[in-house]
Amino acid sequence: MKEKTTIPICFASDKNYLQHLAVAIASILANKAESDALRFYILENTFTDADRDALNQLKAIADFEIHYLPVKGRLLELCPVKIDNAHQHISIETYFRLFIPELIPNENKIIYLDCDVVVLCSLAELYTMDFGNHCVLGVRDIDSRINAKRMRTRRYINAGVLLMNSKRMREKSAYQQFADYIANHRETIRWHDQDVLVAVLDGHIGYVSDAWNAQITFEKKIRFSKPPRIVHYVGSHKPWKPAGVNRPYADAYFRYLALTPYKDVPKPSVKRSVFSVFRRRVKTFLNPLTSLFFSRKRSAGGTYNAFRILGFRFKRRRDPLK
Repeated sequence: MKEKTTIPICFASDKNYLQHLAVAIASILANKAESDALRFYILENTFTDADRDALNQLKAIADFEIHYLPVKGRLLELCPVKIDNAHQHISIETYFRLFIPELIPNENKIIYLDCDVVVLCSLAELYTMDFGNHCVLGVRDIDSRINAKRMRTRRYINAGVLLMNSKRMREKSAYQQFADYIANHRETIRWHDQDVLVAVLDGHIGYVSDAWNAQITFEKKIRFSKPPRIVHYVGSHKPWKPAGVNRPYADAYFRYLALTPYKDVPKPSVKRSVFSVFRRRVKTFLNPLTSLFFSRKRSAGGTYNAFRILGFRFKRRRDPLK
């Protein structure tokens, strides 16, 4: 019999994302290897006993450990979250991942996952990857080139899936460096904790295959080098919203939702009037013609707008917080 491998996995969530957290955990449990011993840490401040009981019901799929860790005091004061219509899917909990090495000192390495993911395989392969000299392993962000240029860093990762070398981060006093960076760049941080992580750990970040963080976006079709192992629904068009219910890999979300206590939550319906259907069909017919003369696209991260007029291409940078 193969020896058990304990895999610590951390999420940060609030009550609004409890259902989606349950889906993410259910997907991990449904695809675990027999030798995987799963230990979950949930960074949260808002769960009730009923919320925790709902997550404990997932043990019907497979057994696991779970620990709830509150985040309070100075850590909350460090988190400069600006919420607007374009960033309503962002909460203060997104900053909690920066402090995982300090909040969970008993783990020398740990997997961090956003709640808007679905895991399609055992996480053992990801967990046992060699760090080399790196503090963090992650997947290149879909807008990595423009964001690395903006921040003048060597690499730029999407922070939704991370393998964190917590021991090395503690040795480098990463917590204090994160705090100092936030204090000195509070008004210029654009992509929240992701910018902070990349800036502070520049030169100590390693890339892994995009299969481990397949960033699915409504605005941009992405080709992956390998079949996705972790699907990440980036942006505001989530599969549980009408605008995202038909996006690629949305069916995976609902497949694992059916394993949770929230299985009876109805799938969002996309209501279309006769006029909207007619307009869509006309647009589909005319698109090949109009695209010859004019087109407009927004980058997946919303960092710039690209225009094509009479065959000439133009870019206009935009402030993603506006």
